[in-house]
Amino acid sequence: MFDKLIESNSVQADFKGRSRYFLVSSVVVGILFLAAVVASLYAADIDIGTGEFDMSRMLAPEVVDAPERVEDEPARAVASAATSELPRRNQNMQQVAESPADIPAGVSTVQNTSKARPYGRSFEVGDGPESDGSSVRGTGIGPGSGGSEKATGLAEEIASAVKPVESTEPPPVRKAGPPPIKSLGVINGRAINLQTPPYPPHALAVGVQGDVSVQVLIDEEGRVISAKAIDGHALLRPTAVNAAKRTRFIPTQLSLKPVKATGIIVYKFKRN
Repeated sequence: MFDKLIESNSVQADFKGRSRYFLVSSVVVGILFLAAVVASLYAADIDIGTGEFDMSRMLAPEVVDAPERVEDEPARAVASAATSELPRRNQNMQQVAESPADIPAGVSTVQNTSKARPYGRSFEVGDGPESDGSSVRGTGIGPGSGGSEKATGLAEEIASAVKPVESTEPPPVRKAGPPPIKSLGVINGRAINLQTPPYPPHALAVGVQGDVSVQVLIDEEGRVISAKAIDGHALLRPTAVNAAKRTRFIPTQLSLKPVKATGIIVYKFKRN
């Protein structure tokens, strides 16, 4: 029976037809995909950020020679007068402190705008703005004035007439500061009658014990002015402060003078 089997070629023919179909379909799909990618690239607006760039060209600035400034003669005269080292005056006019050489014949109501000649300094007389100069040369009055000796003598008279005013007020009284306070540390041994505080019943009932430190301020006579507990149990502090206030100490001296002192009294509370 099996010897007479005959192989059919229909299955192989169907397989060849299908493979050709799948090959053609794959090629068509690939071509369509590439076309779609190319079309999307052309359609996309690819912006690299150069839309706002302006192309410009760097040009060297043109160098223009500045025109030479021409000053007129009056301006130069004013500049030279302003930069002169010597004071400049329009006229040789005496100062008020000097003895008048020429007494005026009348009284003028017109304001004088000129400055008096500088005292004890050389100066220039001429047209132009008046200035005080920048240096001192000698003690002369000026060219052609003939009054250098007079000015020197006047300066000596003024210097001798001006004398320092002696103050008649008494020197200020220096106020004395607060008296010094000497720190003594633990002062149990300096006590004349060290008061012993009673053991508080409520502290004894709860079994409280330990040391209590009381800081005291002692006056010049050895009495306690103030007392404050700075260490110890809260139940033991009030009775220790009351005992410290009743204690007397040896007066403290500094440079053989009684002064105030501060110290610490230590009370020991211990149950028997």
